[in-house]
Amino acid sequence: MKLRFFNQSVLVMAAVMVFGTISCSKEIEYDKEKYTKYRKYVSPVDSVDQSHTWQLATSRSYQFSVNANVGAKKLEIYSENPVTSTNAELMARTFVKDGQQVTLSVSVPLILTTLYAALVDNDGTYTVTSFSPTEHSVDFSNPIARKQKPRLAIPNVMAYTYCYEENYPEPGDYDFNDLVMRIGLERTGQKQMDIHVTLAAVGASGQIAGALRLVGYRYMDIESVVAKDGKTLNENVPQLSYGLIHNDDILLEGRNGNGKKGYGEAVINLFVDAHWAMGDDIETVNDEFKRMKYNVMRSFSDPYDQTYTKTVDFTVTFKNESGLNNLTQEMIDPFIITYYMSNRIETHMDEFKKAQTLYNYEDNVDFKDVPWALKIPTKYFQYPLEGSQIGFRKRTEDGTPAMFGAYMTLGHSFGEWVEDSRNCLDWYQYPTANQVW
Repeated sequence: MKLRFFNQSVLVMAAVMVFGTISCSKEIEYDKEKYTKYRKYVSPVDSVDQSHTWQLATSRSYQFSVNANVGAKKLEIYSENPVTSTNAELMARTFVKDGQQVTLSVSVPLILTTLYAALVDNDGTYTVTSFSPTEHSVDFSNPIARKQKPRLAIPNVMAYTYCYEENYPEPGDYDFNDLVMRIGLERTGQKQMDIHVTLAAVGASGQIAGALRLVGYRYMDIESVVAKDGKTLNENVPQLSYGLIHNDDILLEGRNGNGKKGYGEAVINLFVDAHWAMGDDIETVNDEFKRMKYNVMRSFSDPYDQTYTKTVDFTVTFKNESGLNNLTQEMIDPFIITYYMSNRIETHMDEFKKAQTLYNYEDNVDFKDVPWALKIPTKYFQYPLEGSQIGFRKRTEDGTPAMFGAYMTLGHSFGEWVEDSRNCLDWYQYPTANQVW
């Protein structure tokens, strides 16, 4: 069971903080000082860096000079040398010609110290150069590999792991496994981007829907969004599950179009009900079903279950290729939707927490003591098991820090990163073995 610290008065305060009223619309006074103290009490870290952005990666732009007489058709950026390593992951791609100068943006994990660029010809051979993430201009005048085949015929696509707490606007229990999904971007055409979405875990007790906002792209900028093989995560969903997202339409329009049709931002419907999408052979009774918790415990005992992850691949075709060289992980906003006091509430990454993409609600939350969502720049992130905090670090009376949780390795801990956003940027590579999936 999840650890819950909330009593009735706290729930009332949380409701007032967001809506100003309780469900019967009676005005009540909100004591912000008391609520702030309460949030600090339940936070797993004593001193949170108040300038924290919760970012472990950043978008960087590079200007590439494409050599003449290479026969280059594509320019790709990798995390490792693709002609020597099977662990190399494709981070970005664009389409080029010999002698061209092109600017390409990529989401770079902050712990990476070297990147690799490859020119790819019609024969699928690579000309590779390495460069520092802090460089601005890159050329292939002194390549480390020339006209060589990559180790993998089909490259691995780098994906990020997105982990959510379901409790917004209340503080969570900080296991960040209420919903876990992994998302990768792959440029597949001049006007096309494939979005690879894998639903990995559902540790929530209530219904969760998921969507993805293309930040800065309007509904009218998109030609089409299709699921490959026609398969989505909304197959045969019971009608009662359509309360958070109301239909199966893959492409939705956000609310920020000022009433002009097509001017709202483009939103992709990932799933209307995470439990339904994750489960296998679910039995329904009068359109209702039992909500299990999937892939969050090493046990087959009820109410926990283990199952395969579920994947859907979307192909997004844009009307214009302009801007696609700049579309990175920092320009997508995957968010979840939950119920709170009969209202639909969106939970976004911290940088987008005020977005209110599909639903409008008063939101006065200013909570720095740990966010409700984290973006981890790897698809291999081992998220905490049910009931395991991601990382606890508080000082005892003598000043010694007490640490426990799924990421508590001294010098590489979640808590130290929370205290100072410049430290322990590699914390997600140091799991406590018996506390992670």
